[in-house]
Amino acid sequence: MKSSLVSIDRTAYTAMADAFLACGSIDGALCIFGEIIKQAGDNKDLRPKPHLYLSIMRAFATIGDFDMVRRLKERMWPDSVGSISRSAKQEADELLMEAAINNNQVDVARRLLRRIVNGKEHFSWRSRVGLVALKVETLSGFTNSPLRPHVFPQILLNDPVEKYMIPFRESRPLGADLILENVAMRFLKDSAVPLVNDWGSCVGI
Repeated sequence: MKSSLVSIDRTAYTAMADAFLACGSIDGALCIFGEIIKQAGDNKDLRPKPHLYLSIMRAFATIGDFDMVRRLKERMWPDSVGSISRSAKQEADELLMEAAINNNQVDVARRLLRRIVNGKEHFSWRSRVGLVALKVETLSGFTNSPLRPHVFPQILLNDPVEKYMIPFRESRPLGADLILENVAMRFLKDSAVPLVNDWGSCVGI
């Protein structure tokens, strides 16, 4: 990297950092990232794009390094090159929340989730941020929930679950070996249907 005979551009540096992240070497990626920042002091063309910041933030969010994710998020604006899209800004906030929850900072994660919700940012429950939000909700409970879940007045949270469940046989389970086209009309009424095997044991929904 430091040889005068070899010229490494931003794309090559970024590819090396991505390769380290892909094989699980955060330290290797951070070493490359540090070299980019150092070289960018003399060559502005080497300033990293927001993509690289987000890639490294994802890795640190996974292991719950909240401080590192926060520092990278703060430096992404002044130190990166090019425009930062709205989706990139949202992901940076979401990764900070993920880092907080993975670091057992539930109160911090709850505040960040509330900020995301108040900002009217939409997300799928199946997305990465959706899964983190579910974890925050689970650890927060109904009283501290940032999403303000609605509880029907006829439901008491202290009641046992079995009071509200439908008996298995009343749910009219389907045989798992049935052909879908023969029972398709069932799904017009019920979006979720339990499936049973030949012995009557539930094998899925």
